[in-house]
Amino acid sequence: MKPLLSLVALALLACAIVPKVNPSLDTQVWVRSHNGSDVDVYFLCGDGGAKWLGWVALDGTATFSIAPAERRCARGLNFFLVVRSQGRGYWVGPVRPQGDTYVELVIEKYAGLSTARLLPELR
Repeated sequence: MKPLLSLVALALLACAIVPKVNPSLDTQVWVRSHNGSDVDVYFLCGDGGAKWLGWVALDGTATFSIAPAERRCARGLNFFLVVRSQGRGYWVGPVRPQGDTYVELVIEKYAGLSTARLLPELR
């Protein structure tokens, strides 16, 4: 009986230490562009229903937000980048953000090599 009591006490302590995640917080998308053109940034659940997040100036940075209801996607969020000077689009993703992460999107000089990754949120 004593080992079970110790295990329960340890589990309760672990639950108290683990940081609480607020699922109602927006997911931040931090974008850094190395591209020599303005780039439009869209996000999609899977491969349909694109929503425009905004645009990033050539060699610039921007921050966007995705609402909790919009980030819920079993197939993962994909980003679609449209390089304005070329009129071409490139896929990045998928990522599966949670309430305690943000997305770092790096747009490379050749947009086809761009990356998206999840990092822990510093709130």
